Amino acid sequence: MYDFYLGTKEEIEKDEIKFLISIKRMMPRWVNSLPDSEYIALARILDEKGKEARDAGSEPVFVETGAGASSLVMAFYAMKYDGIAYSWDMNGEKGSVIRTVCTETMCNYFGRHIQNHWKLVAASSLSPYLGLRVLGDLVSHLDVFFHDSEHVWTTIRDELEAIFPLLTQEAVVALDDSNLAFRHTNMGYINMFRKKLGLPAAEPPEGNEGAPFHVEAEKLLKERFSVVVPLDDYYKEAFREDPYNSYYNSEMTLNQVSDTLENRFNSWCVSGLIE
Repeated sequence: MYDFYLGTKEEIEKDEIKFLISIKRMMPRWVNSLPDSEYIALARILDEKGKEARDAGSEPVFVETGAGASSLVMAFYAMKYDGIAYSWDMNGEKGSVIRTVCTETMCNYFGRHIQNHWKLVAASSLSPYLGLRVLGDLVSHLDVFFHDSEHVWTTIRDELEAIFPLLTQEAVVALDDSNLAFRHTNMGYINMFRKKLGLPAAEPPEGNEGAPFHVEAEKLLKERFSVVVPLDDYYKEAFREDPYNSYYNSEMTLNQVSDTLENRFNSWCVSGLIE
């Protein structure tokens, strides 16, 4: 189904991003909700950190919460640099689609097996038995972490606290939908489904509105690390022309804040965990 001709090995080597975008655009819509500009921004981060890890004689390790299009670039750069990527998502069907897409595209390109470089953990990222905290039993370090699971600050905060001890020096932490500001209940998601059911929008619960996630995350990072450097990224250069904005126009009206989309994706380089 996904085994299309996407160029020779030499052509792909010259333009990996074109290859990766071609793969992304074959994905079904329900598993492809990441803007192209954010996908490219994440790909560039993974490429850089993967190369740094390999050159240092280390296996690069990439982790995300929320599987989807981002899993493609996680898997691609794990294969490229002989590393491993883990994705947490409770929807196991996503894993089957992603494995099929990867097998019929990038696995053919690299001549590698997807299971050796990308693994889906079909569980809550905060499960005490199968969540992010089991990473310490699987790997010794973490080079890139990307949050794209439940978009509320309490979940983001707990995910970050779970992975902090494993982050390498100059590791990258990145957030999707970091322009949102829900403390504990994602009212955008709730009201999108209420509208589908013909119900009126629900009133937000008291104390649910906070600072945008990127503000809260940077504050937390600065409390826990001695060096925190916000990264300039491709997303902010290109998001205004991203085809995602028209592809998901109806959903964005309910679930996004259009005048803050510049901060939908943010990332930071961190070093020096403060114990």
